[in-house]
Amino acid sequence: NTEGEYSSIGGTMFEGTDREIVIQETVMTRTGVDRVLKYAFDLAQSRPKKHLTSATKSNGISITMPYWDTRVENMAKGYNDVKVDKFHIDILTAHFVQRPQFFDVVVGSNLFGDILSDLGPACTGTIGIAPSGNINPTGQFPSLFEPVHGSAPDIMGKGIANPVGMIWAGQMMLEHFGYKEAAANMLSAIEKVLAAGDDTVVTADMGGHGNTESLGRAIEKAILEG
Repeated sequence: NTEGEYSSIGGTMFEGTDREIVIQETVMTRTGVDRVLKYAFDLAQSRPKKHLTSATKSNGISITMPYWDTRVENMAKGYNDVKVDKFHIDILTAHFVQRPQFFDVVVGSNLFGDILSDLGPACTGTIGIAPSGNINPTGQFPSLFEPVHGSAPDIMGKGIANPVGMIWAGQMMLEHFGYKEAAANMLSAIEKVLAAGDDTVVTADMGGHGNTESLGRAIEKAILEG
């Protein structure tokens, strides 16, 4: 959702004085909220679990979040085969840690999604494996796929970066373009190599002694064998 808590509406008054006020407005429109919800419901419907979780905070954020909940409930009417539940963001983060297997597709505003997209992979032990996609649902404009952590400039050229996030981002891009077989082969290769847990192959963030090249080559080999 390109709206939510990350809008640039607001400002500062009486700066530098005891009366200093800082305001930033959350913005939600029906068009923007329904667009991301439709994408989430369609995704949930296409997956085996058919399970969608909404991240909210309507017990504390009393205007925008109840509106979000209402739009979720309205959208759910068109997806009778999708199981829908909602959690307040604070307890949802606890559930992510304690029982991650419960969740499948989770939809939230910009801020909540940003928090959960780092917490989720951190539960696996490293955010280095996590891909991300900034997706234009209509296909009118290009989508962008990258590791959750971005380009990690602080470790550039050291050969220690976990390449899984980048490879998996490529897998997501193939899936987005409809190359289902190729995408499935790539994901299977990633899972196979990580499940093997060879500490001479995996990178230090996963407890191994390998490097970017060793892990990348192992996944490449598994793809070719797949």
